[in-house]
Amino acid sequence: MALYVSPRGQVYDPRTDNWKNMVVGLREGWTGSSVVVYGHLFVVSELERMKLKVYDTETDSWDAIDGPPLPEQICKPFAINACDCHIYVVGRNFHVAVGHISRLLPDENSDKKWSFSVRWHVIDAPESLSDLTPSSSHPVKLNLCSVVGEYVAELLVESEFA
Repeated sequence: MALYVSPRGQVYDPRTDNWKNMVVGLREGWTGSSVVVYGHLFVVSELERMKLKVYDTETDSWDAIDGPPLPEQICKPFAINACDCHIYVVGRNFHVAVGHISRLLPDENSDKKWSFSVRWHVIDAPESLSDLTPSSSHPVKLNLCSVVGEYVAELLVESEFA
């Protein structure tokens, strides 16, 4: 027996101090954890091997961005955070995927919008942390990503990926 439930949600507008229902496209395509990069909402899908998606407010739709899906080493549950143009995804066994988001200019002769691409780099956890799993509680996720993000940033400075 399959159970089908339409996602529900509301959006808070701090300018008006009001909550309103999500528009249909935003609600229907929100399939995972999200972050904001370059002022755009990105979602790392919790569905296996899906590409990173970005929400388009003008068309009320989600677009897969150029680049590979989240690396296979990153397994659920995961925590996600962003800093500048990088998305940090911390998965089971504390493997970290760092996604470098590039904003691609539209062609001069086109009325197309901005597009994006991602390039992933995986950093394996130190042996002492390899049996840990990110917590599913929101405050812990943010703290976890902040700490791991600092650790990863130090590693990236030393690598050619930075």
